[in-house]
Amino acid sequence: MKSYLAFIFSLSLILSISKQKVYGQSSLVSKILTDTAANSEIKKENQKVLSNNKIGGLTSSETNLNQILTQLYSKTNRYSTEISKIKVSLQEPLDTAEMMENIPKLETVNKDVQILIQDTLRKDNIRYLKGISSILNALLGEVGKYEQIIEERIDLVLKANLELGKIKNDTLLNLSKKELDIIPGLYDQITSLKGEIKNLEQKIRDQELILSQYQVLLSKINFQIISNEQYFRLKTKETNRKIWTKELNYLWEEKDEDFGSKKSTWRVTIESFFANSSFVILFFERNIGKIVAYFLTFFIVAFWLKRIIKTISDEKDHSSSILSRSISIKNHPFISTFIVITPLYFIIFTNPPIPFNSGISFLFALAASWLIKDFFPKRFQKIWWIFIPISIIGPTIGLNWAHNYNERYLLVGTNLIGILLGTLTITNCKKEDSKGKSLLIFLAFFIIAFNLLALSANVIGRFSLAKLLSITGITGFFRGVALYIFTILVMEVFYLGMEANKNSTLITSYFDFIDLEKRFSGILRLFAGSIWLYGILSYVGYYDVIYEKVSDFLSEEYTIGNTSFTFGTIFLFVLILWASSLLANIVAYFFSIIDQKNASSRKKRLGSSILLIRLVVIIIGFFIALTAAKIPIDRITIVLGALSVGIGFGLQTIINNLVSGIILAFERPIQIGDEIEVGLNKGTVKEVGIRASKILAYDGSEIVVPNGDLLSQSLINWTLSDRRRRVELIIGVSYDSDMKKVKSLLTEALNKNNILKVPPAKVFMQNFGDSSVDFRLLFWVESMDVWLEIRSEVMT
Repeated sequence: MKSYLAFIFSLSLILSISKQKVYGQSSLVSKILTDTAANSEIKKENQKVLSNNKIGGLTSSETNLNQILTQLYSKTNRYSTEISKIKVSLQEPLDTAEMMENIPKLETVNKDVQILIQDTLRKDNIRYLKGISSILNALLGEVGKYEQIIEERIDLVLKANLELGKIKNDTLLNLSKKELDIIPGLYDQITSLKGEIKNLEQKIRDQELILSQYQVLLSKINFQIISNEQYFRLKTKETNRKIWTKELNYLWEEKDEDFGSKKSTWRVTIESFFANSSFVILFFERNIGKIVAYFLTFFIVAFWLKRIIKTISDEKDHSSSILSRSISIKNHPFISTFIVITPLYFIIFTNPPIPFNSGISFLFALAASWLIKDFFPKRFQKIWWIFIPISIIGPTIGLNWAHNYNERYLLVGTNLIGILLGTLTITNCKKEDSKGKSLLIFLAFFIIAFNLLALSANVIGRFSLAKLLSITGITGFFRGVALYIFTILVMEVFYLGMEANKNSTLITSYFDFIDLEKRFSGILRLFAGSIWLYGILSYVGYYDVIYEKVSDFLSEEYTIGNTSFTFGTIFLFVLILWASSLLANIVAYFFSIIDQKNASSRKKRLGSSILLIRLVVIIIGFFIALTAAKIPIDRITIVLGALSVGIGFGLQTIINNLVSGIILAFERPIQIGDEIEVGLNKGTVKEVGIRASKILAYDGSEIVVPNGDLLSQSLINWTLSDRRRRVELIIGVSYDSDMKKVKSLLTEALNKNNILKVPPAKVFMQNFGDSSVDFRLLFWVESMDVWLEIRSEVMT
């Protein structure tokens, strides 16, 4: 308001002053325009104003000057607003409390690790080295988080400094008091702006100094951690290479007193337990959000399953039959939920420490113990409970940070128990059949083979190798059984969900569970198999090695002519195409199931439009694959141009069928569930594909018809408009019959509830045959599905 009043006052004053005064102000404006030549937008705007002639009876100089003064006041106010915004952004406090609390801890850990590196007399094992590497990776993540906070603040300060510099360099702020006194009130505003700019510059300098100190400190810690991590990574590779060499005496030779720690096995185990616990606690602290989300998901799914079981028990007529197919979830909903949710932690948690992996594996196998009876023979259930303790003994020994000679004998006993477990499992599988028999036999041979190899390695003095093989064999057996139960439980969860919503309008109520299981159990088994293989490679110690080699192979650049590529981009391209194709088939399957349930109403069915949905998903996936693989579009056009030559010669039929499929999708002459005839083929449309369509013949056979034939040949669709059908019968009677009575009887025979009244049924005398008079009966039935039955009823 004050600025506005000052402007009115100044405008009135300007209109009443002499021409000489006006000339002085015009000189000031000319100076501003000259000095601010760098600001092209303001200069153009002001020049436009000065180019006007007369406005409202004022001279051109007076009018121009009034408009420019308005712009100067507006610019001053705008700068005040921008400075206020900068001030607010810089006043936001920098959250360094956690960082300053943890930086001394990070430095302490670095010093401790340096001491370990300098201890050249210590003999390291794989678990110890991986444990240290796990800690260092966690610390790198912590430092990276702090560096991100500092970088974001630096970006904010630099942006504020840049905006402040633009304001400060404006000529308006560099005018003298004498020059500004000509314009009332402007000098005070500009003086206030200069003071705020000076204060902000000091704040920016202070913050830049503090941020640079933090940057230097974090860079130093980061460099130390990276150096230490590289040392232990190389040390791990070296130890992996030496794992095949002899470490101690043969088992039949005299004991090697210099091998390993002099502490007792129990003492080494206890110390390693506390050391490993610190890893797990550190991992929990760094992933507290993910852990909370994991447990929330667990409880939500568990209580959802309990609610579904209660709903089925209370509301379904055949609840006992429904729940008998998922007896494990009914009796143990929380244990079943744990088994269903736990494999997801391999996706949620990246690079978890080995003790955490081992603990989860043991709990996973232990939880499966209560469900073994529902999936495997009773004899195997007894074997499982007897031998489940070795699932914790093996990994516990493997997590020890120091070698101990007496562990050698404990490992021999564990190997013998593992071999016995595998042998008993094979024996019982041969006596009883079960759904998972083939898997059990495979896992039994797996644990026998690895424990035999471990026992042999132990005997010939390869102790570290024996440890790795023992842990891998035992953990692989128990985890494999638990993952098999996981795949079945996931399908049972889907089954209960769709049974609970059977009468609802949800998509799940349309699913054919048996067909769903056939289609998606393979994906679940692939997922479970990948987790199992990941665990095996991790325990053996070759996951990182294989991962690095595969990564190097995929990222290495190759050149053919002028084109450079990597196998990684090709793999990514193919993978995304495969995923989009899989997704397209899944979506098409879901909608085709809905169409089958809506077979009585053609308008509610998507029919051949499902093909369009598939094409859209595949095309989107194709372009995503191009973007992800960084393949230029122009190269694709070259490939398509080359393909056009092949299309012109050998691919005409295929392209014709593809285009015909698209035409079918848009014109929709047929839909899934239609009764059609094309050529000599008759039946129900089961699928409209991109290249060909499937017809389910009335004898149960499936006919694959190219889409081109559906357009090029005469197509009869009995259900295009509706499902009604006219039925024709020819009935012959003797020449001695009373024709009027025959016609009356035939007309009466057509008076049935399942024969439509509109159009009405007709009886015609059709023909005089050699031995009979033929009558022709025409009537309509409501659905194609019942015309044969009604025809038979009329004839009888």
